[in-house]
Amino acid sequence: MPSPVALLAKYTPAAVTSGTPLAVLGVDGVVVLDGETRVPARLEHLSARGKWVRDLRVPDGTREAVAHLARRYGIVWASEWGPNAHLALAEVLGLPADPWPYLPLQFNKLAAIRQYAGDRPWVWIDDPVVDLDPLPDDPGGVVVRVDPAKGLVGLDLSAIDEAVFGPAS
Repeated sequence: MPSPVALLAKYTPAAVTSGTPLAVLGVDGVVVLDGETRVPARLEHLSARGKWVRDLRVPDGTREAVAHLARRYGIVWASEWGPNAHLALAEVLGLPADPWPYLPLQFNKLAAIRQYAGDRPWVWIDDPVVDLDPLPDDPGGVVVRVDPAKGLVGLDLSAIDEAVFGPAS
């Protein structure tokens, strides 16, 4: 049987609807918090197919924030959680039954995001620790760094929408 790493190397993320702007989401420090929290959060018992279990805090309002993004963007996970992100978070976040695609990587994600997005507008929302390489002056999309003690709920989603879509008319 091939190793899990070999299997991931063969994984090609499915495309989201053509032309739809992308929201590329990290997991740790974005939708779940593992350290200090500065927002109200619930401790959740998360598991993917019962193969692993983690107790992590999910900030109040994260479900609504993810729903807002899912209405406006094609969602793609970019996290060390890989295929487990959608499985483990589906019930807590009210995610659709069909898993969102994921980019199988942990660090230095920008090149993979740019390649996956192609000509589509995109926003990458992640914890700042994922940047081992410096970001270029023009990354080709919108990069939003999350305070890992607040997660996604610490962001102004309307400002992100305006940065991706332009001012509301």
